[in-house]
Formats: sequence, structure tokens, C-alpha cells
Amino acid sequence: MVLYHVSTTYQLLYCITHRLARHPREGAGLLLVEYIFPEARRKETVQRLLDTGWFSFVRLVPENQFKLRRGNSLTESSSPQEIEGVIRNICACVQGWLGMDVKQFSPIYIGSDQWSFGIYCLANQIPHVYIEDASGMLSQRERYMKITREISLTNYVISQYLHGAGTSEYETARLCDMRNFVPGFTDEKAVNFSIYDALKEEIPQKAPEILEFYGANPVTVSQGRPVCMYMTQYLKSMAVKDLDVQEQITNLLVDYFAQGFQLVIKPHPKDQWLNYRRMFPEAVLLPPNINSELIPFLFDQPVQRVLTASSTSVGGMAPFAQEVFQFTTEIETRFEHLHAVYLAAVLLGEAAKAWGPLHLSLQRVNAVQLENFLRILEVPQMETGTPVLVTEGAPPEAPGSVVLWIAGERSSGKPPVLPRAGQALELRGTLLPEEGSLLTENGFLLYLTDPRPGMLSQLPPLDFVRELPFSRAKLQIQSKLLTEEEIDAKNHEEREIL
Repeated sequence: MVLYHVSTTYQLLYCITHRLARHPREGAGLLLVEYIFPEARRKETVQRLLDTGWFSFVRLVPENQFKLRRGNSLTESSSPQEIEGVIRNICACVQGWLGMDVKQFSPIYIGSDQWSFGIYCLANQIPHVYIEDASGMLSQRERYMKITREISLTNYVISQYLHGAGTSEYETARLCDMRNFVPGFTDEKAVNFSIYDALKEEIPQKAPEILEFYGANPVTVSQGRPVCMYMTQYLKSMAVKDLDVQEQITNLLVDYFAQGFQLVIKPHPKDQWLNYRRMFPEAVLLPPNINSELIPFLFDQPVQRVLTASSTSVGGMAPFAQEVFQFTTEIETRFEHLHAVYLAAVLLGEAAKAWGPLHLSLQRVNAVQLENFLRILEVPQMETGTPVLVTEGAPPEAPGSVVLWIAGERSSGKPPVLPRAGQALELRGTLLPEEGSLLTENGFLLYLTDPRPGMLSQLPPLDFVRELPFSRAKLQIQSKLLTEEEIDAKNHEEREIL
């Protein structure tokens, strides 16, 4: 008989699919961390799982009860003796609650081993198979542990102490979706298992049964427009826990990356506070409890684009979406800088139209944000293209190639030292919020310099407005080729500041 332990809705679907695909003739038990569902739905959900016949028993692990009995909370400065004392208390709670010998199960599959049952198995050196928390998350342990720390510092401290979360010697294997690994990551214990592949290739006859359990109904969208699905986040896992910030990030990403698309919103199961119907009246709003991995089986047409700030579930969409746009967590703390990066991509696009493909070198620039905009604007790049240094640091005083300096906000950045040789182009962006916008008025400066005579003269002057309708703002964009006198004047401003 096999045993599964899960703490997230992703892991629950993962284990259901794995059990039906890999252990169809064996008995199986299921342990659910009680926090996986709201309290009002727990009893009903357990009964529904039992009614499917997929599991011989389903039990809720009473984490809140264990928390009250484990002793003092831990911090990163807690002593080994303090940590081991809490671990002993947790193990005693689990042993008393279980009422059975876990060694009768083989194999034991554990998702999120920082919870009580996982701690019990790690502390007692019980061999088990580790299950990653989200598609490809095994390859992002640092990010996963940061999320764990945000949710429970005590669990984080214990996990680090016991070497859990995909690093324990007692893990006989690590189940994961290797398709969504960070490039270059390897793990000798990694065993690939994909929900999408299993439902598509191994057990397609079971897909309708699973969809029915989740109440997943077919989704019909307007014909003639490509589909962009935006995947939201759980506020508690974000770096900035502010609803206004979450709304601003969502609006900006949709404005920049989903214009012209039929928007579909997939809320995180625990994302309960933002009113997406108010924010996007014409969007198709999916029920939050539908796992993203089931979505490919719902649409009557391909999803062209998947968009997210930094949802951990985006990997589940990769097999069927034509393109995926995701960002690093920096966007949560520096989202207003997105305007400046967009302006840089616009200017690079104009340069590529005039000179052909570019070969970019980045210095102190968020590469993910810039590359996403370059993809949207279809800016060609190749190794043999025109070399361009893109920097947010101080540009070299005597550059030997083209330099694009993202000076940033006009109010905070000091004037650059522009080279006297060659040409310099100034790009100004002015953010103009409308009534009701959460954004604030701001300005951005960028400079493009080229030591080659006359090359910047090939770029047409820019003077247009980028509408940001969901953000209720406009970005006014204007470029100007600077004269020698203007270059001297700007350099004089720099010397005055110094």
C-alpha cells in the first residue's frame, strides 16, 4: 500500500494523477495538511475524495493542534537544543495522532516535508519519495525556501536543520516536472512525472473523471482574438504584501503584455481579496480552485500567451501555451521601473530597424524584464549584430560601441556624462495618471550614444503616447537627437552637481 502526504492543491492533483497512472492496482492512503482547504470546506472535500474511490483513506493532518503543542516558536538564532526540542514535540504529536506504523507503506510520497508529517519522517530517518511544491520548483530551492520562511519561520528553521526540501539523504527519489527546471539544473535523484503528460498520454481515459471532481467546465472564448491567460499570486507569498501594489502590478502587466488579446484570469486558489471582475470586466474569469495543469483540457482553442508576475504554477502551462511571460520577484518591489525598461526596448527596436539585428550586453539591468519586452516588440538579436551596451550604471566616458543608458526616474537620477565624440539621443518618458489611477506621475530619461558619425540620425524621432487603460494612465514618449551644445550643457550640469 502506498501513502501520499500533500500540503498544496498542486500536490493534491499531482498525487491523484500519479496514483491513477503509476499505482492503479494498489491501495493508497492520503494525508492532507488541514490548511490546504478553508475550514468550512474541509469535511466536504475529504468526503468527496473518499467517494471517488481513489484512496482507501483520507485524513486531515491537524497542524494547528500540533502547533499549540510543539513548544516555543523558532528563529534563525535558535540553538540546536531548542530546535531539537521542538522536533521531539512534533514527532510525539504525529506518533500519537497517526495510530499506525508508517513503515507498512511503500513507497511513502511526501510533498512539503517542512510540515509535521514530513518532519516526523526526516527526524526518524524514514525513506520516502519527495514531491516538489510546484512544477519545476525542485530547481528553485532558494525561492521555495523563501516562500516557506514567509509562511512559517519555525517550519523553515526545522527544514534547514534537517536538510529537507529536496536535499535529504533519506529521499530515495524526487518526483518533479523536469520540463520546467531552471536551465542548467540537474539532480541525480530527480524522477520526471508530468500531470499534463500523464493525462494526455498515460491515462487519458481518467481525465474526464478528474475534471468532474474539480468541477472544471469547458471554457469558450471569443473567436478571432488570441487568448492570453494571466495567472495571479497569493498575496502572502509576495515580497510586498500590499493589495494596491498587487493591483498595480497586475494592471501594468496586462496593459503591456495583453493588449489586443482575449484576457482570461486564473486566480490563485488563495487569492481572495482582489476583485478581478471589477478590474477586467470583459475578461473570462476561471474558478480559483481549478489547477492550472487542468486548464489545457478545458479550452476549445489554443492559448497563445500565459502571463504572470511570478506565479509558481506557470510551469504547468508551458506544455500547451505558445509563449510564456514571467518575471523575477524584483517586479514586486520595483514595478514602476517597468516603464523605463519598456522605453529601452522601444529605443532598441528603432535601432534594430535602422541597423539590423543587435548584439546586446547588459550591465545592472533586469535581463528578464528587458528580454520580455524585446520579445513582445520582436526586436531581432544575433551574435554578429551591432554591439550595444545596455546599462543602468554610469556609462563609460569613452565608449567604443553604442551605449543605451537607462537613467531611470528624472527626479532621482543625476545627469550623465555624455561622450563628445559621435552622437547622443535623449528619450523622455512621462507617466500621466488619470483620475482613479493607483500610479503616480513620473518621468524617465534614457540616453543612446553612438561613436559612429551620423548613425543616430538614421533613427526617426519618436513622439507618441502608449495607452495603459487598465492602469488608467498614459506614457508620453518623445525622443530628440542632441546637438553638441546640448551635450555640453548636460555635461556642465553634471559637473555642477559634482
